[in-house]
Amino acid sequence: MATSERSVKLTIGEENVTTADVTKGENLDLKSRDPEELHTDLKVQFHDIFGEPDETVFSFDFIWTWAFKLFTNVKLWCYRITSLICGLPLAIYWGIYFALLSFCAIWCCEPYMKAYAIELGCVRRIFQTMLNAFFRPCFEVMGYCFYNIRIQKS
Repeated sequence: MATSERSVKLTIGEENVTTADVTKGENLDLKSRDPEELHTDLKVQFHDIFGEPDETVFSFDFIWTWAFKLFTNVKLWCYRITSLICGLPLAIYWGIYFALLSFCAIWCCEPYMKAYAIELGCVRRIFQTMLNAFFRPCFEVMGYCFYNIRIQKS
């Protein structure tokens, strides 16, 4: 079944909107779930944590084997159970959060910063005029005073 057949169709005003429009037909790769490599620091395996230093200090083989199996399975199943319980509510929370953050950036922050830049443009022109009128002549005179000074290294 194609993605567009499974999408929900809504009409808002004159515009037809579907859930497929939001995802733009993007498919999930269920094998590579971190394509942007956001969590390379979380790729922790048994041998990254546990290591017996040499041949004279080691545990029984069955202990080492069972520790490996238990560590790997407990890590996997704890993550799966936690994501089962918390994954969807947190996806909803973060979806709402980033939607509100985008809304604030688009409708509040950016217009405010643009208005602020326009208002400061007037202040900038006044400040620049004052600098040019009062300070620039002083610095030009100081520049002319020191213009002919030459320092020679012997």
